Amino acid sequence: MPQKVGMTTLYKDHRRRLRQKFEKSGFQGFHDYEVLELLLTFVIPRKDTKSTAKELIKRFRHLPGILSADVKELTQVSGIGPEASRFLKIVDAFIGFYFDQKALIDDIQFTQLPQLVDYCKATIGRNSNEVMRVLYLNSQNNLIAAENLSEGTVSQAVAFPRRIVEAALKHHATTVIITHNHPGGLPQPSDNDNTITHQIKNALQTVNITLQEHIIIAEDSFYSYRQNGILD
Repeated sequence: MPQKVGMTTLYKDHRRRLRQKFEKSGFQGFHDYEVLELLLTFVIPRKDTKSTAKELIKRFRHLPGILSADVKELTQVSGIGPEASRFLKIVDAFIGFYFDQKALIDDIQFTQLPQLVDYCKATIGRNSNEVMRVLYLNSQNNLIAAENLSEGTVSQAVAFPRRIVEAALKHHATTVIITHNHPGGLPQPSDNDNTITHQIKNALQTVNITLQEHIIIAEDSFYSYRQNGILD
């Protein structure tokens, strides 16, 4: 019993030091596993989370990989049960939600490619399935609304052009940006990606709305249709 109490005191002291370190300087000076370890302390209350955090990093390589993993994969790691896996998925969803809200509140103009790519990475870049996201913008390139139209295989979604036109008219958008991810792959577009891009562009043109950009997000890179001269 004394040894058990001693171990409890040890991990409680460690948690307190982690939180004090964060309160002093944020995540500056933290190792990646320490960031995750601190997060896990809020959902795993009576256990040392360091070994679990290190095992998650080892298995999924980095925090984005952990957040994009599905619940079944996460619960295969020792120490991660249903509650902890649900918490990590909430953190993942919150990041995308935050960027959406910030873009709306701050009236961000998506005229700079790096800014747009950061937004795309934050909202769909960690998703383990292929997702198409559509951004509806006004004449000042401010975000009016954004939505994910599917999760699965983007190139097979034949209803996309009609749905995007309907939504663009509903939101009184003057221009549209589309983005989708290539999980675990390269950002170069496939023939199907090119086909659906031109179908969406042509459908929007019938109602005098512009397809401004199509960004493909991969793990460490991206592809811009406009940068490559396809949407000039």
